[in-house]
Amino acid sequence: MRVLVPRAGRPLGGWEVGKRVRLDEDEVRHLQVRRAKDREEVVVLDGAGLLGSGQLVQVGREWMVEISAAEIRQRPSALALAVAAGDRERFSWMVEKSVELGVTRIVPLETDRAASVATRLKQAHLTRLRRSALEATKQCGVAWEPTIEEPVALDDFSEQPLAGAGWLADQQGAPAPAELDLRPVTVVIGPE
Repeated sequence: MRVLVPRAGRPLGGWEVGKRVRLDEDEVRHLQVRRAKDREEVVVLDGAGLLGSGQLVQVGREWMVEISAAEIRQRPSALALAVAAGDRERFSWMVEKSVELGVTRIVPLETDRAASVATRLKQAHLTRLRRSALEATKQCGVAWEPTIEEPVALDDFSEQPLAGAGWLADQQGAPAPAELDLRPVTVVIGPE
């Protein structure tokens, strides 16, 4: 089982072996649903590079993780995905799949077609979307969650300088390479 722990300052000062870290309400609910047991071994993540192991400790109604090993993984190569922010449920699904693929940055694009979608992603949905990305990070067991930026107009996004290569998803375009190197890549995908 994997558990999310609150983020500590860097370097590993907040994650010494033997230290107990209190879990938040969402994680405690997850443990209750999973019928976790005291002293059960778990994988520990924080979405900001921490990957470790520990044991669950229950003291009364409070749950903690006693850290037995911890390391900070290096941030993966930059892979940005800028996507037209149409239907928010489909966008949420896309975020989950992006986590699985190792995307490091997601930029919701406001486009003419997406603006007319009644169920489109809006500013008010970002908190839930970010939580969904963190949950997908936990489910996949990856050390870093992607950054989800504020929605931006396509014109404003296109004026920003790109770091590394830029790809535009186009049916008539050439296929993407089978493998990526360590250079940053930004992929832009338009409305449905």
